[in-house]
Amino acid sequence: MRSAWEDPPEARGVAFAGPTLTRVVKALLIANVVLFVLHSVLLDVWFPRTFEFLSATFALDPEAWQASFPLVPLWQLLSYGFLHGSVGHLLSNMLFLYFLGNMLEAEIGARRFLVFYLVALALAGACQLGLGLALGQSARIVGASGGVLAVVFAMATLRPNLRILFIFVPLTLRTVALIHLAIDVLGVIGQLKGSAGGVASFAHLTGAGLGFLAVRRSWIWHDPLAAAEAWRERRSQARAASDEAQLDALLVKIDREGIHTLSTRERTFLKRVSQRKQG
Repeated sequence: MRSAWEDPPEARGVAFAGPTLTRVVKALLIANVVLFVLHSVLLDVWFPRTFEFLSATFALDPEAWQASFPLVPLWQLLSYGFLHGSVGHLLSNMLFLYFLGNMLEAEIGARRFLVFYLVALALAGACQLGLGLALGQSARIVGASGGVLAVVFAMATLRPNLRILFIFVPLTLRTVALIHLAIDVLGVIGQLKGSAGGVASFAHLTGAGLGFLAVRRSWIWHDPLAAAEAWRERRSQARAASDEAQLDALLVKIDREGIHTLSTRERTFLKRVSQRKQG
């Protein structure tokens, strides 16, 4: 599979129809919309104290990290990505997640996509938090943009010449990604100069960089959960082989010296292996 900024001629065209809604993207869309309505609409209007408490608890809050160090609220590295500050913020992220997230999940599978998206959220949040702490910024960070931009750049690297309608203008995925990149580079420059607004541009750039590198380095095809399962299986097989060798040695000892010569540890091992074989 090509993983550079080019794709085969048959993939070059204009994608006018919406993609099929995939399982993980559907769950992410529902979660983001429901939490926005609950948090930023209902609670903000009728229960402002609860709204403030949840914002302080689940948004990525530099002040909370400084105040609670080293027992920092690690969950915020994921929870911040399910809160949004405005309808426009939510809508732009969800539209990109719908159109390009469905494409990417169809390419790499649901489990790989979920892991990739959550890792992108956490990494983007951590980098934006680090920059904020370094610059003495205290504004809370919310929004799925870090994860969404990772998806955008991953798809733009996989299918750069595929055309989509971007604000009613047909553009290639590569062009859409580069527009985002230019905007966020300017945003980071503004942050460094102390003149940027509330946009977490460094989180966007982190997500974009991860999306690009994940495809170029083939990280996106790696399934850490499957790798963990394979490691557990190898460990289980190695332990079983070790137990069999130890059992053979004990049986030889029993045959030669009698069972009364076994130590407490050897008797416990023998009982454990016997129970496992019976089970």
